[in-house]
Amino acid sequence: MRKAVFLAGLLLASCSLSPFGGGEPDVYPTYAPKEKAQTVKSETRGVENVLLYIKREFSPLEGEIVLNSYDGFIIDLGRKDGVSEGDRFISERGAVLKVKEVRDDYSVALPTIGNPLVGEKVKKLSFNRALFVDFTAREGRELFNKLQKEVKTLHLAPYSEGEKFKKLFGLRYPSDFKRKVPTEKLLGYDGYLVVSEEGVAVYDNTKKLLKFFPWEGAPQTSISVAIGSDHTVVYDFKGHATSLFTFNPEGQVESEILSLKENSILLFKPTPYGVKLVKKFKNPFRGSYLFHTCPVQIKGEKLFVVDGFYQDTKSVSSGVFKLTNNELKKVTSSNLILSCFDTDGDGINDSIFGQTVSSESDKFFGRNVYRMKLENGKIKKGRKIKVPKEFQVTSAQMFKSNGKEYFAYYDLNYFFNVSDGEKVLWRSPIQIGASPNSIYWYEEDNLVSYYITPKPKPIDIDGDGNQEVLFS
Repeated sequence: MRKAVFLAGLLLASCSLSPFGGGEPDVYPTYAPKEKAQTVKSETRGVENVLLYIKREFSPLEGEIVLNSYDGFIIDLGRKDGVSEGDRFISERGAVLKVKEVRDDYSVALPTIGNPLVGEKVKKLSFNRALFVDFTAREGRELFNKLQKEVKTLHLAPYSEGEKFKKLFGLRYPSDFKRKVPTEKLLGYDGYLVVSEEGVAVYDNTKKLLKFFPWEGAPQTSISVAIGSDHTVVYDFKGHATSLFTFNPEGQVESEILSLKENSILLFKPTPYGVKLVKKFKNPFRGSYLFHTCPVQIKGEKLFVVDGFYQDTKSVSSGVFKLTNNELKKVTSSNLILSCFDTDGDGINDSIFGQTVSSESDKFFGRNVYRMKLENGKIKKGRKIKVPKEFQVTSAQMFKSNGKEYFAYYDLNYFFNVSDGEKVLWRSPIQIGASPNSIYWYEEDNLVSYYITPKPKPIDIDGDGNQEVLFS
């Protein structure tokens, strides 16, 4: 609805050229949307590369709004004037516009604050005072000295203020700026240049990334991970596959890939041209729906867990398996919902946890969770693990931060949670868990369904010894 109202506002505004001054109005080419063009990379590297682009970014630049089109406001400044996607301009009346597309002679921008008018003068936004926060050994100090001399419009605070800022908030790594500094504490500066081994990230005083300047290459308006245009589909499952993972079966050096699909266990082998289906194993729990699998390594033995659900009785059969010479062998079985956990933070699952099936007719995951013991080919309940209500063992993983262990998990309502024992420390403000992998049963005439959301992934991204958690 907000988008519709916004577009309506644009359509009602003036769509004619506005003459400025006494002469003939400038004529601008007809606007037609096209794909975003990439900024041409400079041939410089390191400090000189960042300096070049920051000079362009923060050079004084003034223009006018000449047209209100269906796709945004047209500003009479373009690529040849040094404008790039993501640049922000402020109008005479205080409206702020962000550039979404750049042509040689003009740019298309959308308002983020206020209501700009055709004919208004606009000026490129800069900082009144910016803080330089350096996490490099040498490049940062060199860059600071050059910026202070050559880019006066940045209004950089002294280098020592950035060092005091790091000490005040205990910042050791570039990611600490986003992670440790409360937004309400960002006082006295309206811009922050956070310098790392990758480049310079420029933030406003709400910690919003405005632009990233790498030591090599053109600046970016965001830092993202995406599939490249040259990606190749190596195998099409033609449907939903569950809990795909790569592992090295016992006695093998080469990796293989295991997944569940259509109630079968599929084993693949990577090849130079993609992947090859090596073997398809029948469902080891006849009549069940296979809804979860995960790898685990216990006492050096490479194993994996499989869980099967019986709709008629709302019960579970699970087991621990291993592959030997591409043959599936059951090590032991259980009637708990089993899943694999990394308890020491090395990235390898080393333990099996089991959760009871709920006795309540409209719930699946029970209240009790145990750390399982695998001994002499049998699996038994070990000590009971304290977890919050609505905990789901198949959608959870452990992670460590500041020497303490926590659970990261999705609950049955698809909210993401972080817990310490039975206490939930943080819950996502919106529902974010989702999966096409579901189990369901009938309670009288009502259909009850549960979606099994994949586990989150703990990983120490910034190398500070504390794990971050990737979730989707």
